[in-house]
Amino acid sequence: MSFDFYNGAMSTEQCRRLAAALRYAAAQDTRVLVVRGGEVFSNGIHLNVIEAARHPELEAWMNINAINAVCREIVGCTGQLVVTSLGGNAGAGGVMMGLGADRVVVRDGVVLNPHYRTMGLFGSEFWTYVLPRRVGAEQALRLTQEALPIGAAEAVELGLADKLLVGSRLEFERRVLEYAERLAVDPGYDRLLAGRRAAREADERRKPLDAFRAEELAEMSRDMFDDQNGFRAARRAFVHKVKAEATPEHLARHRELSGASVVSGAEASHM
Repeated sequence: MSFDFYNGAMSTEQCRRLAAALRYAAAQDTRVLVVRGGEVFSNGIHLNVIEAARHPELEAWMNINAINAVCREIVGCTGQLVVTSLGGNAGAGGVMMGLGADRVVVRDGVVLNPHYRTMGLFGSEFWTYVLPRRVGAEQALRLTQEALPIGAAEAVELGLADKLLVGSRLEFERRVLEYAERLAVDPGYDRLLAGRRAAREADERRKPLDAFRAEELAEMSRDMFDDQNGFRAARRAFVHKVKAEATPEHLARHRELSGASVVSGAEASHM
């Protein structure tokens, strides 16, 4: 199932259409569902549409609920094995959306930004479930707090992705389909699918998906309506392409730790 949203931004209406398409795909008599994005896989909610809305906070709230419905279709699909094909970059909720699958395949050269911090958001899309499940609680905290980009090879090393494939975009997509076809005819397919179902049922008993959703949305409501972490200004700066006045704190800290020199905002403005 393919989708292609410009620059990976997913509006409320686009998310609703995608969730409906995923429900339809999951109901078909197939063994493997491949979820494939466009030039950019996904960058989560559509900040431009939100900023342009009559009531941006309300639009943001509807958007995050709509993309959560998309993520739930992927996480909750137990009738097929699910493969996400990350042939393009992904960020924030777009990364988390992809992590809900059984297998995440990433193209060499792709960059992932598995965090929300720089936009002043706690984040949703069931990230508190899918991210620690893949990389562990400690690594999940590091990824979301450091807010640094992750390359394709590092994503596989960390467990964010399961397989890295090289080649052009067309070659990558062809190889992903071949990978999915091998999964579909794997002698152990029934065992793999049963394992997916059992794991989902066990996880649901331990802590329901609705609980993860409610906890995340409680934080997001404060971010979106009370602006507790600067979402309004960060969104406006992103949409209107406001020039940064200084190196962001998390990047400056990273460069200090890596031994690189940090250029001040005043110096950078003359470079």
